[in-house]
Amino acid sequence: MSEFLDTAVRAAHEAGAILREKLGKVGFREKSRADLVTEADVLAQRAIEEIVLDAFPCHCFLGEESQGKTPSFGDAFASNVPAGQMLREAQCGSAAPADKPYTWIVDPLDGTTNFVHRVPFFCTSIALARGNDIICAAIYNPNTNELYTAEKGCGAYLNGAKITTSSEEDPAHALVAISYETEARSDSLDTLAFQRCVTVCQALRRTGSTALNLAYVASGRFEGMSCQSAHPWDVAAGVLILQEAGGVATNTNGKPFDLANQPLLATANWSLQNHFLKVLNP
Repeated sequence: MSEFLDTAVRAAHEAGAILREKLGKVGFREKSRADLVTEADVLAQRAIEEIVLDAFPCHCFLGEESQGKTPSFGDAFASNVPAGQMLREAQCGSAAPADKPYTWIVDPLDGTTNFVHRVPFFCTSIALARGNDIICAAIYNPNTNELYTAEKGCGAYLNGAKITTSSEEDPAHALVAISYETEARSDSLDTLAFQRCVTVCQALRRTGSTALNLAYVASGRFEGMSCQSAHPWDVAAGVLILQEAGGVATNTNGKPFDLANQPLLATANWSLQNHFLKVLNP
């Protein structure tokens, strides 16, 4: 394990411990309608910031709870990331500043609505990227104690055991997840994707966690997932883990995946990818 991945794993475990300790003990606020945040989100992100920037003080940081819309929790979240190293969502992938090559992309609690309702589908997602090149990743579900990890070129692992995607190539036998934007609408692209896929695949699922959807495709539990409205912190770690497990990730129109343009289709193999690209783009 490289120093990069070791740091990501330590940060994921620390954040996961916070989520376990705070589950059922904190209230929530709305960043916007149906977009929830809790004290656990901000405490977990602060812990991740401290670990990764203590190890790599010159690196940049891009976290969901540092995007200027998180309600105040008093002293619960006082970021210590220097202003010049705290990046905005628009500053990643192909749009990353050339003078800021290494950026930690973090969702401290992916699945906050599940967390608020004590539904055990939430996780911490951490990735290190250099521009659009994702170097290492860790996704940790503290409910199941499942840790998904990957380093570029080194394979993907679940609790230390190597994982690979499903070998299924028939969409009629595929279990597929659809991730929705926070405020789901009847006319959204995610709803349209649901309608187009539901009669093609074996079954559809909505877990409430985009990061876990990707981890489940990587480990062969799902055969595919679609997310038309992702943010970089939702997908950065999961895309690398999926790719290192043998899966495929592209934009939903088939163009190469870019953290700066995150509509995402991810499947177990190219056969399924090509089929579902046709389903989404008739």
